[in-house]
Amino acid sequence: MSDQAARLRTKASPKWLGKQVVFILIVAGFALWALADAVWIYPKRGLEAAEYKKLQYLKIVLAPGVIEKVTVEDPQEEFASLRSRGMANLSPAQKARLEWLEALRNAGMMTADRTQLPADVARTQMDDLDKRFGKSAQPKPLSQFDIPLQWVILVVCGAIAAVMVLVLMKTLGTVYQWNPATQTLTLPSGASISPGDVELFDKRKWDKFLIFLKIKAGSHALAGSEVKLDLLRYVPLEDWVLEMEKTAFPPAEVPPGEASPSAMLMTQPGSNPG
Repeated sequence: MSDQAARLRTKASPKWLGKQVVFILIVAGFALWALADAVWIYPKRGLEAAEYKKLQYLKIVLAPGVIEKVTVEDPQEEFASLRSRGMANLSPAQKARLEWLEALRNAGMMTADRTQLPADVARTQMDDLDKRFGKSAQPKPLSQFDIPLQWVILVVCGAIAAVMVLVLMKTLGTVYQWNPATQTLTLPSGASISPGDVELFDKRKWDKFLIFLKIKAGSHALAGSEVKLDLLRYVPLEDWVLEMEKTAFPPAEVPPGEASPSAMLMTQPGSNPG
């Protein structure tokens, strides 16, 4: 049997994969929820609130004895002009017009085709809106930031989900190999590590399923460097590393009252030597 055929290969941990998929679905779900809010739900709610404000506006400007223009040719300019004057300096009709335009703006629908109202059309719309709303309570209005915030949530959650998918794909494509006969661990980079190459099995982050292999100085390609291994994502990488440690630092060889640095870290996974 060839050396390549004798090697074992890691696979992504099913438990880790399951959790990762669940997290991706949750974050992607928030992103889709925000998209629905930004594109359909909030604009519909905002338009409903704007229509209610439009009814209040029309009731004032079309009341007998009131001399006020009904139509708004340029809603952007009119809105800016009314806001600059301050509510205290506006007539009741102008205040109602400002509130209507503001509701349209918050819904992202402050356009001229919605604000140009000839007198005969305005009265018909007022009657229709009065029947529609009747004595119902005022629809919940939108704030200026409701819809933009949904787009922010969409971008943030979408980016997080994309990164998590990339991590998952990278994990699935990363493989460690193990030769049981020689206890040689081959890294994804192609470099190989044997028990005799390791100076220290550093378990300072053992509680986070991480171990650091400090390679001895010498002619090894990784001499003097530290190799970090993620024991959570790849199985059975932990078993192989512990097997290497037992070979490099056999418990029977430790004199009474003494312990190798690796053995001390093994009993105290949170400690950091030096």
